[in-house]
Amino acid sequence: MDEKKLNENDLELALSLSMAPTKFDKYVVLLKKDFGYSITKAQLAIILDKSEQTIDRRIKESCNIPNFIRSGEGKKASYIFPIIEVAQFLSNTIKTA
Repeated sequence: MDEKKLNENDLELALSLSMAPTKFDKYVVLLKKDFGYSITKAQLAIILDKSEQTIDRRIKESCNIPNFIRSGEGKKASYIFPIIEVAQFLSNTIKTA
């Protein structure tokens, strides 16, 4: 990867983060950069540092999980977590010093 391009990307991210007024906005900037506009169940497990089984349990119990969209029915259904919902969840649950 071109070092100049990497530095430009880092500068753009730093500028976006510095202009984000709230924790929520900062999470949106970071999540969008890494994941686009939606997050899979596996990606959410990585973000929350939990296992996919824990994510499955939280979905089943509808507890301590960001709002999601279920695509399909039955065991083949997939779950899509919009970054806005994940950013809201993180800003409400992650404590910062």
